[in-house]
Amino acid sequence: MAFYTSMSQFLFPLIWCSILICLSSGFPTSESSVSPSKAEQDFEMFQQWMAEHGRVYANSEESNTRFQIFQRNLKYITVTNAKRSNSSGAYRLGLNKFADMSPEEFKRVYLHPLEVPTTIAPATSRSGHRQPNNSCENAPSSMDWRQKRVVTPVKNQKRCGSCWAFATTGAIESANAIRNGELVRLSEQELLDCDLTNHACSGGFPVTAFKWVVKNGGLSKEDDYPYVGEKGHCKAEKKSVVKINGYQRVKQSDHALLCAIANQPITVGLDATPLQFYQGGIIDGESCPMGNQPNHAVLIVGYDSKDGKDYWIVKNSWGEDWGMNGYFLIQRNSKAPNGVCSINTAASYPTI
Repeated sequence: MAFYTSMSQFLFPLIWCSILICLSSGFPTSESSVSPSKAEQDFEMFQQWMAEHGRVYANSEESNTRFQIFQRNLKYITVTNAKRSNSSGAYRLGLNKFADMSPEEFKRVYLHPLEVPTTIAPATSRSGHRQPNNSCENAPSSMDWRQKRVVTPVKNQKRCGSCWAFATTGAIESANAIRNGELVRLSEQELLDCDLTNHACSGGFPVTAFKWVVKNGGLSKEDDYPYVGEKGHCKAEKKSVVKINGYQRVKQSDHALLCAIANQPITVGLDATPLQFYQGGIIDGESCPMGNQPNHAVLIVGYDSKDGKDYWIVKNSWGEDWGMNGYFLIQRNSKAPNGVCSINTAASYPTI
């Protein structure tokens, strides 16, 4: 009896201690109850992003693949922004509508090398005249052609590598508005369907498109020949409403580009690799390696300066829900001979 009593006195505290340990291990800690895991946080952000952009996937396998891509992109965006957080006017990245695309897929869909045709000599017009050496004596310190109401709203090329067509129509729309006082939205689809010198959704070159527009006798209105985002049959019945008589190439320098833009918006090519997650700010020389080949065509509509940094104002063709309402800013007057992201290498404009 004494042995039983002594054993009870020893075991009861031990049993209670074991029970308390088991119970305490089952209770959620403050960390687990308040802070979800990184993967859970990422997935919650992914679901919110899907809802915001109306994204629906065919099956769970595709959804899982896209989530993994989203996670990698999120990490890249976070790390990049952290490195640039103290830079004045530095560009920022964000989870935009391309956040579920890998860089390789994005490049395959949207970015195609802008190869200058060997039959078109640099800095000449269609008739062979040299580009005039425009003086910049009267060029304003800043310019924004949007404020003069000669730039059409931002358009969306969709999942089609047709940036060349949008840069072409954008330049002609603005040139026509400046010369004739009427802002008319022109048809990119006509270029995709009918301009066989370029490659529809597989890329093209604005100078080649300008040449085709001259030969075609102009372009139709967008309303008469609406955009569908893929190549179709060229319409036999189409009505050209805006004509051009030639084009000019711009010499490869920031000075020449500013002189040209002081007179009208200009098409340019650039390496657009840094633009996939662009959210705002001025893209600078750290964004892409010097000397990269242009793979995207856009329209420069002005220039300005902020905190001592000069920049171009550029209209893109990825919709108003990308970037700064469809626009981005990129540094000018850099030390790079080709300009930041090679933006000085393929500039041109139509003549009316």
